[in-house]
Amino acid sequence: MNATTVSALNLPALMIGSLLIFSMITYLLRGLEWITAALAAAFTGSMAIWLWQVDISTSLREVPFLPAPVDLTAPLERFGFTLQLQPGAVPILTLGLALAAASFLLAVRSSQGHTFVPFALALLAAYVFFVLITSGPLAPALLGPLFLIALTIMGIFVLQAGRLIHPAGPLRTLIPPILAFPFFLIAAWYVAQIPLNPQDTGPTQTAAQLLSFGLLLLLAPVPLHSSMPATAQAAPPVVTALLTLLYQLALLFLIYRVFSTFPFIATETPIADLLTFAGLATAIWGGIAAAGASHPGRLWGYAALHEWGLLMMVLAVPGIRGWLMVLLLFSLRVVSMLTAATGLAALEQNSEQFNPVHLRGLGNRMPWNSAAYLLGGLGLAGFPLSAGFTGHWAALQIIATADWRPAVAVLLASAGAIFGYIRMARLLFGPGAQPPRVHENPLSAFIALLAILISASLALAPQLLDAPISRALIAFSN
Repeated sequence: MNATTVSALNLPALMIGSLLIFSMITYLLRGLEWITAALAAAFTGSMAIWLWQVDISTSLREVPFLPAPVDLTAPLERFGFTLQLQPGAVPILTLGLALAAASFLLAVRSSQGHTFVPFALALLAAYVFFVLITSGPLAPALLGPLFLIALTIMGIFVLQAGRLIHPAGPLRTLIPPILAFPFFLIAAWYVAQIPLNPQDTGPTQTAAQLLSFGLLLLLAPVPLHSSMPATAQAAPPVVTALLTLLYQLALLFLIYRVFSTFPFIATETPIADLLTFAGLATAIWGGIAAAGASHPGRLWGYAALHEWGLLMMVLAVPGIRGWLMVLLLFSLRVVSMLTAATGLAALEQNSEQFNPVHLRGLGNRMPWNSAAYLLGGLGLAGFPLSAGFTGHWAALQIIATADWRPAVAVLLASAGAIFGYIRMARLLFGPGAQPPRVHENPLSAFIALLAILISASLALAPQLLDAPISRALIAFSN
């Protein structure tokens, strides 16, 4: 072993350790919210850019400001787990870090609570740990729900973000992983029995049924959906967007890992039909509930639930074609969620409470942030000229090739969500007597305009995502 190898830094230890150290530093400086948010955005953004550019085939990589090169392929063994960077983890980690960087940038302008930055950095370190696991006491695919429980518990503190909010929404996020974990745990026993008697198909069928039902619970379809709109109503908007997207990103990664590790699930269970029916019910309920929602946060939550149901239906599409559409739909979901959070965070700062009295006419004094909130929410419903339009309608076309009736049902539910946003737009831009102190400062308007431009650009040129999605799909396949 040469000296260079000995002195090289371990990548998993470097990523997790640096995030935890930065979390402690920002906690000590939590009173300086905009400074810590700006520093955290620069740190996580630079880490995302560096990670996206690394070539894993090259073992050692120089990093600016570090005294030694970084070993990209070195494993880290702790607590019975082995952590190692693999090709499929690169797009997941990059997107998670980029999400955090964008959220911290938004927190520079709109305060999301004085503990948001340090707690979010600690949570991000835990997500890195989860994604980098390659082996453990059980297969990583079977331990996934246990880690999701731990990540959700940490996420509850982030969702509170130093504010006294109603905890019902954040606490409900614990229900799906807690219900799913026993199914994965029992399935692990049956999986261990499979090689003992290969001729017996009973353990294989039972394990497949348990895993498929556990995955369905993790996806939180109707009636386990209540955490999404309740959290969007109570928690700070940017925090809600970050925590929701991080959890769903980790969940999609776990689902891909389960399907890849146990391919017999697709043949031994009607998982495709289960995903289709559960996704259809979720999409329909999200659209119906959005049509009658009067709270901006709850309307946003139901629109996000509607699109999540559509994404569940796309998960039922077999093969690479289905995962290509999943990646496209989720990428556009990220843009729509962050665009809506950008506008909603600014509206929240200028409205004592979200009710019709305080919202009426608010869009006339804050037009750009109101437009960002509306455009982001409409993107979740697949409205034309929004970021989600391409993915929404492409997904409907794929679903319609198998059966046109679910596609029509989702389309009608989308119309319900769009109707809810039309009602909200009439309220925001209708006549109202907002006090003169309510106004839109130039920085806030610029950030909202930038979010609108990004959303509109992806609506007009969705091919901008072709290269990142293709690279992510190749990394997953490897």
